[in-house]
Amino acid sequence: MFANPHPDVAIIGGGILGCAIARYLSRQPGVSVTVIERHGLGEQTTSQAAALLTRIRPYRELTAMAMETFHAIDELGEQTGEPLPLRRVGSLQVAAESAGQQQIERTAARAADVGVVAERLDADTAQRQAPWLSLSGDTAALWLPDDGYIEPYTLCQAYAADARRHGVSFRLRQTVAELLQTGNRVTGVRLASGETVTAGLVIDAAGPWSTALARQVGVHLGMAPVRSHYWISAAHPAIPADGPMTILPDSGAYARPEVGGLLFGLRDPQAVTAHPGQLPASLQDFCFDQDPNGDNALEAGYHALRQQLPLVDELPLAHYVSNVSSYTPDGFYLLGAMPTVEGFMAATGCSGAGIGMSGGIGRLVAELATGQTPFVDPDRFRLDRFGSIDSYHPDFIQRCAEARARKRTG
Repeated sequence: MFANPHPDVAIIGGGILGCAIARYLSRQPGVSVTVIERHGLGEQTTSQAAALLTRIRPYRELTAMAMETFHAIDELGEQTGEPLPLRRVGSLQVAAESAGQQQIERTAARAADVGVVAERLDADTAQRQAPWLSLSGDTAALWLPDDGYIEPYTLCQAYAADARRHGVSFRLRQTVAELLQTGNRVTGVRLASGETVTAGLVIDAAGPWSTALARQVGVHLGMAPVRSHYWISAAHPAIPADGPMTILPDSGAYARPEVGGLLFGLRDPQAVTAHPGQLPASLQDFCFDQDPNGDNALEAGYHALRQQLPLVDELPLAHYVSNVSSYTPDGFYLLGAMPTVEGFMAATGCSGAGIGMSGGIGRLVAELATGQTPFVDPDRFRLDRFGSIDSYHPDFIQRCAEARARKRTG
């Protein structure tokens, strides 16, 4: 397709958010869109996500956005006549401790409020659903049969394919070197090749690299690169391939089957961070300076995990996957415009929820970009909600790290 040097909207970043936004923008008549990505689509943080898709989230806006992702997955399959490989295995939340049981009760109430099926189970029934667990009789359990997981690269490519069918241009293997600005308005980008792409609106959806790009035009994005990671065990007969996702608030862990073994993730009690201005151009083979192999995190979380998952003692670890997630201090995302800078929006800071929220984020950002009434209240996601900050300052990075350490849903 001809590369339009003057699109209405230029999106920086061809990960799942950039492709989802492009897909929703492509539905708007007369809006030309170009996505610029310095690698291939979905090759960086997108491809390494665990991609648990749950409908019920802690706030009404987030629940609506998560449900939009499920709607998008169904719609993309209907459009091509080939359903996307969403594994609708359901999710099972289990907790023996008071805080986790309260979280389950809140989830059940929210599910009832929006009409999502959620069933309370006793410990024996829950354990039959997920035989890798070992649950005490006082464990509370909640079963949501319509949840699931998907290969994130596949979903990213599906968003992109639909966007292409509707006229979006993709500029791959091209690096944005500079945001162009006249006065307080961003007018486009300059590529590393020297080529200039002017645009009425530039959307920064560059994942953890968004911070450094936005600083070029005086925007300090309230997020920091924080480690997310998971392990995959060797195959084990106690792990059925069609078993559910299990969410374990007591230990801040999650687990699901993967290629005959068990994929499980733990929160970092002391979150591991990187400096947002010092990330390499590619995260392939990137590891954090602190605890590079995840051994310290596994040791710190092992006792709590094995209280409900003693099978972990028998599981040889086959793979360790460390990824960079962009966390904000409050766990909400960074979506929309900065009031002081025209022609610029950001879509980033997803705090570990980018795959599950991709449809909702794509729709919301497209609506904001084209002046439509947003389907959810965007106020929680304002770029300026943290006031005057320095996104490179160690104290602010630590605030973001603490948000990751507090997370109890995987």
